[in-house]
Amino acid sequence: MSIVAQIFKNKKILPLNTFIEKALYNEKYGYYSTKNPIGAKNDFITAPLISELFGEMIGIWCINFWEKLGKPINLNIVELGPGEGSLCLTLIKVFSRFKAFNDIIEINLLEKSKLLRKIQEKKIISKKVKWIKNVEEIKNGPTIFIANEFFDAL
Repeated sequence: MSIVAQIFKNKKILPLNTFIEKALYNEKYGYYSTKNPIGAKNDFITAPLISELFGEMIGIWCINFWEKLGKPINLNIVELGPGEGSLCLTLIKVFSRFKAFNDIIEINLLEKSKLLRKIQEKKIISKKVKWIKNVEEIKNGPTIFIANEFFDAL
């Protein structure tokens, strides 16, 4: 039986979240489970791979937003679907230049693809970064969500 037949077995409708889960993350057929589609020689490219300028602007915006919040002593930065990790690497570089900000942040990466997470773990070596499996793992407090790769890919 084909994967499509299995998904629709005994169903006339399929909720969007179920379709996305099956199409993108099925271990055998899922788009993000079987290959890395991100990169100049792959299926598509995203802004962080074209230039670090994109990530630098996002990083400076995060610092500015923290200042507008009154410089809270803890801040969560959460990247949803960080792809192959380039944006996160650029953010780490930017944040490291601003000690007061860098000292109070925790960067959380939420990646459903086991394949992409392995790529990220090899690429991103930082004590500031923690991988999470769901949003419930985010510490209480002010949080900035970054979802560039997530929405690009979706």
